Amino acid sequence: MGIGLSSGGTHGYYLTMMGSLGPRVRGVRSRLLTKEKLRAIIYAESLDDVINALRDTGYKTVIERIEKITSPEEITREFKTAVIQDLVQLALGSPPQARYLLSVYLLKFEIENIKVVAKCLHEGKDRKDMERLVNTYIAEVMGRRHVLTYILGARDLEDLGAKLKELYHPAAEAFENMIKLIKARPQLALCIIDTVLDSVYLSRLYTITTSKLMRDNSAMDVVKSLVDFYNISLLLRARLWNLPLDLVQGFVVPFGIVGANFTRYYSEPIVRVLEELSSNPLIAILTVLAKGGELETIVQKLSIAEFKAAQSLATSIVTKYSPASPGAALAVAHVKDLEAELVATIVRCFIEGVSKALIRSHFEAVL
Repeated sequence: MGIGLSSGGTHGYYLTMMGSLGPRVRGVRSRLLTKEKLRAIIYAESLDDVINALRDTGYKTVIERIEKITSPEEITREFKTAVIQDLVQLALGSPPQARYLLSVYLLKFEIENIKVVAKCLHEGKDRKDMERLVNTYIAEVMGRRHVLTYILGARDLEDLGAKLKELYHPAAEAFENMIKLIKARPQLALCIIDTVLDSVYLSRLYTITTSKLMRDNSAMDVVKSLVDFYNISLLLRARLWNLPLDLVQGFVVPFGIVGANFTRYYSEPIVRVLEELSSNPLIAILTVLAKGGELETIVQKLSIAEFKAAQSLATSIVTKYSPASPGAALAVAHVKDLEAELVATIVRCFIEGVSKALIRSHFEAVL
């Protein structure tokens, strides 16, 4: 179903073929935090101020349970659960094409459970700790509780990798390559786990958007942008951590300008790489935030740049194609996910006693 139409024609096509999707996408967008609400959270004087600011938002259910949460890690899990609930409802009420796209995006949250288990194993935590930190809701809603139960029984990283292979899990190959990378840089194990496994769900998204089943321009535009940003993030982090190129290449999603030129970019000055990519509006956001800083500073800005880039992408896709397009549904879903990560991080900063000045100086670029 190729859709090579002008913006106006595209709007008409989606409204005719997927009109019921538009109100659902607009509903999720309407529940995103406003700039004023984000400002209130970032410039809050205390955790109580953050909690009060979130009471009338889509995170109300998380706030109601926050006093019962015993660790910062559980904070992230609860915010993620709220997002997953929103995205599942969006997917269930969507036309088949958008529903399929969103179901593949939900693989991201299963990958996050694999990351949690891997980090717990690396840190020597027991199964009880893992069960407390993983997100059981995503396993249940996807009908994959058996996968979570099986990997929770892993004894160490190698055993977890073996279990993923036995399950024919899409993350099995990437996980095996990740272990090789960790052995080369054991001091960076947690950073590596957090970074490289995202290639799994993005590769799957790329595969389906280029298949005959999808072939939708709105979806392709979104996936291309997500992949470009992931690849540049991988490049920057790998350069900062001085990782061997031959071990990093297995995590590159071979799509888009960064993926196609990854090997060349890996040996060039970062300033030159960012200049070459400055025509990409999403990567340009990172360049502006970094303001010509050192590589470490650029990497520190990645999560904020990703959030702002996702906001910009969602607005662009909705305008160009229509809220009723599969790409709009995917783009808005991604913004919602990154927003939850942002809010959870700010809440954790207050819980962990990070100074207000540091919170404001780091997060004010969001506004």
